[in-house]
Amino acid sequence: MGTGVALFKAVALFAIPFIFPAGGWEGKGASGEASSLFMTPRQGMLLVGEELHYKVSYVFFNLGKIVVSVVDRREQHGRVIYKTRAIIDSAPGLPFVDLHIRFISEFDEDLYSYSWIAEDSTEEKIEVRRLVFEYDSSRVFVEKGRKLPDGSYQFDQKDTVGITEKCQDGLSLFYFARAHVRKKTTMNAPTFIEKEQVNTFFDFTGVREEEEIDSVDYPIEVVEVEGRADFVGVFGLTGGFEGRFTNDEARVPIVAWMKVILGSIKVTLDRWNRPGWIPPTYVEQD
Repeated sequence: MGTGVALFKAVALFAIPFIFPAGGWEGKGASGEASSLFMTPRQGMLLVGEELHYKVSYVFFNLGKIVVSVVDRREQHGRVIYKTRAIIDSAPGLPFVDLHIRFISEFDEDLYSYSWIAEDSTEEKIEVRRLVFEYDSSRVFVEKGRKLPDGSYQFDQKDTVGITEKCQDGLSLFYFARAHVRKKTTMNAPTFIEKEQVNTFFDFTGVREEEEIDSVDYPIEVVEVEGRADFVGVFGLTGGFEGRFTNDEARVPIVAWMKVILGSIKVTLDRWNRPGWIPPTYVEQD
């Protein structure tokens, strides 16, 4: 497997914590005391129809793109459930790389993950992995199989794994980070990856900065977040990440960096579809 495949798959299988986005969160403010974090995210962030396009690069190489969207909002068993999707494609013409991966995550207003699906497409088949969270019995159903021509799933491997608290999946972490990025606090988000419960740590610094990207012709006002995962990512991803989000109610991730053995992968907002929204302008303060 070439370096391009390794780096791009590292993004595809782990990058969405950032992009980077709930459950059983532990947060500490400047005083060190645990803060109350179990709150419904503002409606202004979770907007059905929002579509964010990101380009993925390594040094001067274009590795591909990620498109993250909120596709549905519904009521289920007395809870409001959001359905979100991430589509990851390698850049056309990238040597030895032809990756097409889709994540689907469903979570409630408190950002607890209910289900997560990954579809990994090749020329021969579409491999599928699915997680279904059953919090009443403190377990996760883990299934692996393939997608059939009629769009249904056939699972050949099934397992059950115990968990100690409500968890994030790889895509819900994206929205978790957005929900809390304007606070000045640290948080631990229990996260379920593959077949185990692990942790993703966030340091929401509250630092206000300016950021410039090609798709916006003025400096954008952003706030910073740093973090790490307490597990080793695939293909050399070390778990460290850093991101900058717009300092407004939408809290859109503008740019992120993720550490790998050979350096750093960069994910940058390229274009978006979010009615009525424009990135906030950075203004110097006295």
